[in-house]
Amino acid sequence: MRYHKGSVGLNQIKDKAILHFVADSRYVTRSQLNSFVFFEYRELNRRVFNWRIQRLVEAGLMRKQIVPYLNGEALFSITRAGVQALERLGIYYLGANLEREKDALEFQIPHALELNNIRIGLKATTNLILWIPEAAIRVLNLSPATAYAKVYDGIAELYVDGDYVTLAIEYERTFKSKSKYDKIWEAIESEKRLNVFLYLVPTLDLVWALIREFEGTKRLVFFGLVNDFKQKVYDAEVWSATYDRLTFKDVLLRALKLAKR
Repeated sequence: MRYHKGSVGLNQIKDKAILHFVADSRYVTRSQLNSFVFFEYRELNRRVFNWRIQRLVEAGLMRKQIVPYLNGEALFSITRAGVQALERLGIYYLGANLEREKDALEFQIPHALELNNIRIGLKATTNLILWIPEAAIRVLNLSPATAYAKVYDGIAELYVDGDYVTLAIEYERTFKSKSKYDKIWEAIESEKRLNVFLYLVPTLDLVWALIREFEGTKRLVFFGLVNDFKQKVYDAEVWSATYDRLTFKDVLLRALKLAKR
């Protein structure tokens, strides 16, 4: 099939998956995209992968940039044309973060990239059924019928022991003020749609600080080291708000047991 000059024929599976992931991610590196497409549809040919990415960039559907602290690795984000392309492919992405000439969100690049790593780690287990990104949660929260108690960094649905567990995931790079954690504590206590909350952080000091902030919670709130989680996922160690140490798999099994009561 021929296409007019400047147009691009989009694959309903592969191009759609890539554009959707980039829209979800806000920012994504080339290596993260490579890992994602492998786990999504088992693309093993690096030349084909590079051709597909370059094609989407040249068509103006993704923006490519280089930032100094990524050691020359390319960084990608969705464009307005990319969102329109997703709509043609059947995904109406109301929560998309569109390209801007000077993006006010660029300071969030490290946060976005770490969330991508968390999501890819879960996807590598083959048990990740659904991932709702922060941007989509903001849209859901516009309606009382679909709203969560707060805007989480991500919501993951996992298939565990023949059943499903849905949990909120927060990546906390730095410590917030006590007043902010008081509001977060109240929101989590009032949450009606979720029972499990996982905070991933870069240091043990931050783990202990968060545990102190959530002392007395009645919800299943857990805290772990992000690097440990990315490497081990289900075997990663986490701590409860009462300082109990267990694995992430134990957390999910505890959530299933509670749901069946």
